[in-house]
Amino acid sequence: MSNISLFQSYENEFLEISQNLISKIETSIPVMGLDQRRFATKLAQKDVEEAEELIGQMELEILNLKGSEKIQATPRVKRYKTQIASLKKDLRNLVSESGGSNRERMELLGGHSNYYTDASDFDQRAGLLQGTNILEQSSRRLQDSHRVAIETEAVGASILNDLRLQREQIVHTRDSLMQADAHIDTSQRTLKAMARRLGG
Repeated sequence: MSNISLFQSYENEFLEISQNLISKIETSIPVMGLDQRRFATKLAQKDVEEAEELIGQMELEILNLKGSEKIQATPRVKRYKTQIASLKKDLRNLVSESGGSNRERMELLGGHSNYYTDASDFDQRAGLLQGTNILEQSSRRLQDSHRVAIETEAVGASILNDLRLQREQIVHTRDSLMQADAHIDTSQRTLKAMARRLGG
């Protein structure tokens, strides 16, 4: 899958989750009873976390995009960050209205979870993801180099074997020629002896 196709896959998934979040925060959760609201806000928090994960993946893929694709994708991701920050704020208000604990509010703020509340957090996370991606690419390159080395070694061994066989054939041919020369010399001496006897 190309980088732009992977980016679009993350983007489509993000858009679906964000639309569900908007529906929950603006329509579903406000009309729920207290217990239902608490449960629903917890589920919505999970959606926020997943949406932020997808933003991080999109940021990572942007690093691999080129030209117009990168120019078009960058502002969209910034807009998605702003959208999630706004949805987080709305959800935090719902948690407060539902009588949520300080711990729940802190989790939504990002104090005890994997949520990211500002650009520096996103940048740091993108950097970590990029580092992981670089390590994975380096590992793949090492594996490819190892495979190429093994294949090269096998090719080298095959060439050496072919050269050995060719040398054996050359030696055999040389020996055959030497034997043929010896037979010719013997035949010539025999013919000369016969000619002398006939001449005498």
